[in-house]
Amino acid sequence: MKSTTSLFLFSGLVLQLITAQDENIVSKVGALRSGAFKYFFDKSVEDACETVLLMNVGTAMSVKDYDTIATDIVKAQKVTVIIGDHNPRFPVKLFSNGFKKYYNEMIPSLQRIVPSCKDTKDPMILVGGHSASGKAVVEALPNLDSKPAGFVGLDPFPIKERKMKIDDSIAVLTWGLEKTTCRAKIQQTAKAAYNIASSDRRVFFRVDNMSQKIQHCVFTDGGCAVICGKGKSGVWVPSAVGKSIEVFIASIKKDSFVKEEFANAASGGNFDLFVGNDDPDGKVATA
Repeated sequence: MKSTTSLFLFSGLVLQLITAQDENIVSKVGALRSGAFKYFFDKSVEDACETVLLMNVGTAMSVKDYDTIATDIVKAQKVTVIIGDHNPRFPVKLFSNGFKKYYNEMIPSLQRIVPSCKDTKDPMILVGGHSASGKAVVEALPNLDSKPAGFVGLDPFPIKERKMKIDDSIAVLTWGLEKTTCRAKIQQTAKAAYNIASSDRRVFFRVDNMSQKIQHCVFTDGGCAVICGKGKSGVWVPSAVGKSIEVFIASIKKDSFVKEEFANAASGGNFDLFVGNDDPDGKVATA
């Protein structure tokens, strides 16, 4: 009985610590003419808008479906995350023109709509997307009013290597899987985004999901609606993504992408890591 009571007390203490830590995370849902958004920042951090990551949602998802990963990214960091949706009334997120309009309205509006950015005139901007939005973002990059410093892809799909290219000045961080799930073909997802980026400024985390226990929607809070689950073994992924983005931001600022720094940042599960000239189809060390 004592051990059971102690366990409950310990569990309660852990829950209190987690809750207290997350009390610093500020989030709010809003809308622009061109789409919906939900911002996240850590109010305990000074200069929380030093970097802004605009991350758009996947097929059939909403801005309320990425709370866990957004919180993991901003916690104790000088980063504001905006989960965006450039087509909130419809499930399809593939259209680059929609993202272009959304981005070109959002970025000039940051100081007005996001409290953490009120006094930050020129934050470093990163863009990204999960699944179909990742494809829309990549296609829109050449047509944006202002060029972002980097792209973060959460298993972006479909990326077609022969038809798409990311400007060499834009750093790229992609997370993907080893085996196709949810009909997101492996040859047109994160690996393809890595391959169309500059070899000087690119990083690719390939998660081991051969058991199919980690799926394409692992980046969401509860899977992708009726389309696809998130799998049972990927609880470590959102936190690892957050840590990798922390290193990614630092790497952009110093213009140096060191493989060991990314490998040391992400932990909790099995993945292969590719940086720079590493070939995802060749032999590299497993992280």
